[in-house]
Amino acid sequence: GSILARGQGLGTQTIDDARRLELLRRSAQGKWIGAIALSEPTAGSDLAAVQTRAIREGDHWLLSGTKRWAGFALAANFIEVLARTREPQQGEPRSAGLEIFLVVKQPGTFPDGMTGRVIDKIGYHGLLTWHLELDGVRVPEGDRLTGLYGDEGADADLGGFAAVQRGLNIARVHTAARAVGVARAALEDTWAYLQEREQFGHPIGEFQALRFALADMAAEVAQARAFWQQVAHLLDQGEAAESESAQVKLLATEMAVRVTNQAMQLHGGNGYT
Repeated sequence: GSILARGQGLGTQTIDDARRLELLRRSAQGKWIGAIALSEPTAGSDLAAVQTRAIREGDHWLLSGTKRWAGFALAANFIEVLARTREPQQGEPRSAGLEIFLVVKQPGTFPDGMTGRVIDKIGYHGLLTWHLELDGVRVPEGDRLTGLYGDEGADADLGGFAAVQRGLNIARVHTAARAVGVARAALEDTWAYLQEREQFGHPIGEFQALRFALADMAAEVAQARAFWQQVAHLLDQGEAAESESAQVKLLATEMAVRVTNQAMQLHGGNGYT
């Protein structure tokens, strides 16, 4: 759920009020599911380096470029694409001219001008992740979303990047929550295994050294869980929480690696199955 939620961010933020209300209804019904195409082969963490172009042609925009790591792109009803409408002027930040476009499509197909191939990953196999090529993908002016989701009083040309930053803060908390869930499942499975597995005539969960290890795992999970819920609350209250969202993503994911590794160790040879 949280993986798909990160693609929903701007998918209802159209300029037409009636259409926005209809898309909100469809989103709540699970009938307006999105994907997000931000990263490029040479612009991942540095999104200000995005080179996908948006060129105005009448009342449409033509998008051309390459996007990478676009999860759920084929199955989605729409794809949010970050593209550059102009180069930054002297004295402007590198993010000036970046805007978000809503590419509406039929699930199971790509729109005219867009092709994609699945990226082979070592995890998250339940979510297909795509490398996309865009060559003149047409987007109506009404589906250019910049300025509709930016900070009040902010320069409209910076709204696209500001909206992306805000959305990524939420996505980082989603990632932390998933990491806590994975670690918590490993903890619970390990506790159950320690009660079942017998060696030397006793369940191994009775051995103090193993219980100490389990206690450390439980403490780490509880700490990360409390932190991500705190940061989620800040976001719900309208706070930017930029530092906190980055911190909790780091803390929770590193914790999940440690806890799941310890869980494998406590399962002994069965941890390799």
